[in-house]
This record gives sequence, C-alpha cells and structure tokens, in this order.
Amino acid sequence: MNNDKRKYKFAFLGGDKRQSVVAGELLHQGHDVSLFGIADTGVSGELCLNADKAMSGADFAILPLPITRDNIYLSSLGEMVTLNEIVKLAEKNKTILLGGMVPHELIDLCNSSGVLILDYYKRESLQIKNALPSAEGALMIAMENTDITVNGMRALVCGYGRTGSILSGILRNLGAIVTVAARRDETLCELSLAGFNSVRINGDIDDLRKAVGECDVIFNTVPNVVFSKNVINGSKNKPIYIEIASSPGGIDLSAARDNGIKTIFAPSIPGKYSPITAGRYIYETISDILSERGIIL
Repeated sequence: MNNDKRKYKFAFLGGDKRQSVVAGELLHQGHDVSLFGIADTGVSGELCLNADKAMSGADFAILPLPITRDNIYLSSLGEMVTLNEIVKLAEKNKTILLGGMVPHELIDLCNSSGVLILDYYKRESLQIKNALPSAEGALMIAMENTDITVNGMRALVCGYGRTGSILSGILRNLGAIVTVAARRDETLCELSLAGFNSVRINGDIDDLRKAVGECDVIFNTVPNVVFSKNVINGSKNKPIYIEIASSPGGIDLSAARDNGIKTIFAPSIPGKYSPITAGRYIYETISDILSERGIIL
C-alpha cells in the first residue's frame, strides 16, 4: 500500500469500551466501521449480529486486549466465535488482523493460513502508557475493598516494573507505608536510594513472610508464584491480595483460601477504570503501526 490517505473498512470483533473509543476515532477520520460482540459501542458504526457480516469486505479487523481468555474463543459479548473462525474469515476477506496479547495458538493459525496478524500490545509505547491507568485502577480496587484510608495503609507491591514503580510512587505520595518486593540487585539498590522499604523475592523466605504478615494490601505485578504456601501459611495478618499480573498470577490460591486472604483478580484494569484514555492509547498505537506500513489513517 502507498502513503496516500484513503478510506478503509475496520471490523471490530469483541472487546470493551476501549475498542468503541478506537472505532469512534476511526469514524471521525472518515473510515467505515462495523462492530460485533463489543460492549458500550456508543458509536454510529454498523452493528452486526455475527462475525461473518462484520468482516465482510474489511481491510482490517481490530481484536480486543486480550484477544482471548482461553486460547479458543474470542473475548466477545456476542455469539461464541473461535479464533479459528476469525482466521478463516480474515483469509476469505484478505483482512489484516490487529489484536492485543496475541496467543501462540492464533499466531500459528495465521501463519498456516497466510493471514497477517499484528500485536499492538507488544508495543513498548502502549505498555508504558497503560502503566498509569493500571496503577490508578489498582489503587481504586484497594479503596473499594478496604475500610481504611490510603494514608497509613501498609502496602506491599510485588514487582517494580512499569506498573509497580508508578503504583509504589502513588501510594507513597498518598501517605501509605510501602514495601516493594523485587528480585534483581540493581532494583533493590534503586529502591533503597528512592527511600522505599524493600524485600528480596528470591531471598530469605522469612523476610517475605514477615512483609506479608505486616501489610494490609498486597499488589502483585509479577506473573509467577511469589506468594507460595510456605510464604503465606500461618500469616498473622489477613491482607487483601490484588492480582494485576497475567496468568498464572503470583499467589497459591489454595493457600490463600486456607489462610483467609481475600484474592481479587483485576484483569484489563485500564478497560474497566479508564476506558476512554486507554482506548485513545490503543488508537494511537494502531495508527503508528499502520503508518509504518504506509497506511495513513
């Protein structure tokens, strides 16, 4: 395709209000939009009762973030549609797919069918942008599920990546007593210089157990089991555990139940707590991806 701006058709299959924001931006730019299985549309695109109709003649199909919860079916509010069906429709219509957190199963299906799929969530820029609404949403979840103020709250933040670092800073600025669990020596050094209490994830298990026993809320951003049975068994405190990380998460669920630790799963926080902002971020990312391929929106 060349660099001339022209009108395209975008099919939106599944998702939440973030995708409706993207659809609205594309409509504003003069493109055609069809929608299937998407929540809170609020846009004037063509609403379709099935994926086949939505994909008919589409140049691009925008899939949700994440695309799927089980690696079989599309995350959709409409009829159940398999990833395999999506690929077949894309092959028939010569449609380029764009989605977030594309699973290997879908990549394999696309490769075997000659369908191009682009993962917009792989973009560093989108992950950085998403960190702030993720942190703000996690804080809101904590406020909704505790009966104490953030000021004075004893918080344990596991992981000091994009979201963990922003969340730790917000909590401390609001007066929380923050301990950060991290793995790498350089991160622990950074935390010390920044004035945070810290504990090593893979260090003395008694230190991590002590941190758990002294906190009110645990925010986990690490997609590996850090809070094992050995760590949380016999905890003298019953903190609320908020899971921000992707599967398999960071806590032994059986041990959490046995120890009376309330576990809250919080997937897709930006889509639930800041969908307009998060949707604009996705639109900007998709626009950048297509622009690099000579497609001007």
